[in-house]
Amino acid sequence: MIGPSEISVLLTDLLLSGIAAFTAIMLWSLTREPAWMLIIIGLVIRFGDVAFQMLDRFGIIAVIELRVYGIPVFWILLRAIPLLFVIAGLVAMIRRLRI
Repeated sequence: MIGPSEISVLLTDLLLSGIAAFTAIMLWSLTREPAWMLIIIGLVIRFGDVAFQMLDRFGIIAVIELRVYGIPVFWILLRAIPLLFVIAGLVAMIRRLRI
């Protein structure tokens, strides 16, 4: 059962990641720089991750959990992929500015 505190955390995460994804999509129309594109993709995927978490927690969808040595691989990948895109975008921006 999901408690009120967990619901408030999920809703806050959904709201803020939604705003971040919306503003990122607005920036997408203004820039075509690879570094910004990677960061934008990371933010949009993060919003999808939060929405997917909510659907799973509320029982709307069921996720078949793949565990390797007790580690939930699917959930770790879902959390890691947006950050990997953001990291790649920041590295690309650093490389562009240093040259």
